[in-house]
Amino acid sequence: MAEQDKVKGRYMKRNIIIFTTIGIIFLLLAFSFNHTFARSYHHTFTKTTDLSKGNIEGLFVNDDFYSEEITKTYGEKTEQSRNVKGYDYFELKKGIEIAVNETGEITRFIITDSNIETIKGIKIGDKREEVIKTYGKNHYFRSEQGANIIGYVDKKRNTSIEFWFYNDIVEFYKLDNKSMK
Repeated sequence: MAEQDKVKGRYMKRNIIIFTTIGIIFLLLAFSFNHTFARSYHHTFTKTTDLSKGNIEGLFVNDDFYSEEITKTYGEKTEQSRNVKGYDYFELKKGIEIAVNETGEITRFIITDSNIETIKGIKIGDKREEVIKTYGKNHYFRSEQGANIIGYVDKKRNTSIEFWFYNDIVEFYKLDNKSMK
């Protein structure tokens, strides 16, 4: 009986070592490839950053696209700039494109105009180091479509800002509602 207990003990130790090793390998792989995970993954695990003042020319995420103020400033927009399921995209003016959900709320700004700065002064052409220095270290990193992306999440307001880089230079940035995929 004692011999059987010794064999069982060795078998259990071996299994524990094998499963622990597999677990460690899985965790290392998960963390080394997390830059390819979906935005929602990053929004869950990234520490919050206050983006409450983030706006584009006085417009905020969740503003009513069909408001009189927007029509007065940018004219009535009826022609869509992109065909994306679930959202209507419009170019407000050159360098400012927005996405609007089915209730008319602005859910995304895409900024490509180098003259339009974020509320903290970051613009197209700025370096990656400047973005991190300005917005802080509570960011996530991911890649998509050949771009390296640094994003910041405001969990209280369900918004985010992402800076898309090519050669460590901001190519464009997006200010989003959490609902954007």
